[in-house]
This record gives sequence, C-alpha cells and structure tokens, in this order.
Amino acid sequence: MTSNNSDNNGHEDALPAKIAIISDIHGNFQALTAVLEVIDQLGIGDIFCLGDVVGYGAQPNECIDVLRKRDIPTLAGNHDHAAVGMTDITFFNAVAKEAVHWTRENLSEENLEWLRQRPYTFERDPSLLFVHASPNEPAEWNYVLTYGQARASFEKFDQKICFIGHSHQPAIVQRKGEELFCPEGHEAKIDPDSQYLINVGSVGQPRDRNPAACFVYVDFIEEKIVFVRVDYEIAAAQGAIREQGLPEELAERLGYGW
Repeated sequence: MTSNNSDNNGHEDALPAKIAIISDIHGNFQALTAVLEVIDQLGIGDIFCLGDVVGYGAQPNECIDVLRKRDIPTLAGNHDHAAVGMTDITFFNAVAKEAVHWTRENLSEENLEWLRQRPYTFERDPSLLFVHASPNEPAEWNYVLTYGQARASFEKFDQKICFIGHSHQPAIVQRKGEELFCPEGHEAKIDPDSQYLINVGSVGQPRDRNPAACFVYVDFIEEKIVFVRVDYEIAAAQGAIREQGLPEELAERLGYGW
C-alpha cells in the first residue's frame, strides 16, 4: 500500500512495514518513556498518537515535549481540549475537573498552543484512519463500548482499519460482511475481507485491570495486529502526582489499572 495522503506533520511516503499506535498518555511520563523504548526496540519508526496527551498525570509538558521532539503525529483528545478551554467540562467528575485546572495552569504557553492545533482525525494511506474517540462525530467524543456503538462507527469510515482510544479499553472489533465479532488474545491476523475498529488502549492510565501500559503495532508484512503491555515505574508516576498535590485517587488507580 502506498500513501497518497500527507499526515498532519506534512509527511508523505509509502506505508512502512510496521506502525505503532499509542493513545491516552495522560501526563504519565514514566509510562510514555517505557512504551517508546519498547517501540524503538521493535524497530518501529512510524508512531501515531491518538490524543489525550495530558490530563490526570503530573508531567504534561514532558510528555508533549517528547512527542514534539520525535515529530510524532498527534490528534486532539477531549482532555487536551479541556486543558485549553476548547471543550465543556461540565460533565467531568470532580477529580477530572481538578486535574484539568491544574494542567491548564502548568502547561507552557508553547505547549498550550500546540494542543490547540491538534486535528480530530488523520488518514495514512487510503486504508488507515486515526481518531481519538470515534469516527462517528469525532468532535463529540463518543465512546465505543458496545456492538451497537461499534456498528454506528463502522458506518462512518471506509478505510480498512480505524484506530481509536478514549475509553482506555483495548479491543478489536472485526466486521466481515454484516457480522461483528471481537478476536480474542493479544494478536490477530488481518483478514483481507474484513474491516477493523481497534481500540489501542491507554499508555498512561489503563482501565482494564492491568496496570501495564498498553499500545498496538501493526505488521503489514506478516499481516497482524499486536497488543503490547509494558511494565513501567508506576511508583515514580504516583510519586509525581502526589508531589504536585493532585488527587490521591489519580495516583492510586495506576497501581490497579482501573
């Protein structure tokens, strides 16, 4: 597959043998560092970030700085927009609101502006779509947690694979004809007659009862989708949260993966 489209950083080239997709870093610099180290060890140079770089965690500037330094194409997430006043936080819970206000006050002006400029979606090669929440009204931050929501999402894209984050729940939904199903396990073969909606999980705040950071890579040579879990220095991330006076709940939940 050869790309005819440019990503949001202006790159235009052939689709590589492998790509890695990360999402929902949420200011967890320790998790991000560990995940990028594993991606580098896998020899994957093309990395895409689906947004929510900030929110909850104590090192939002450091996380943004790494993405910018490595020139990683990055989408807008709802917490990113919340931090720059571009989305309504009325329905955020009290802990999330406190984290939004803290993040807004602690981000550099340069990084605030960078967040404002993130797009809702981008396409790489005609076969790949990237979006933070759902291809069904991306700016509305809809969740995809049920087959019904997945079916509505499939109606909104024509690409072979759509990558999403937002819920922090890693999963693959495969559509073959009119049938939807979820392949089990950490690896799935790509069926030439199927379409895929892939939630890549969360780097910085997993919520599937596994505290290890999560990301996905796709191997286009071996035609497979792989979920990878990465252990990181959770105690250091928790310590950073406590040191900044953020709610204790944000530190505690990292140890449980919820």
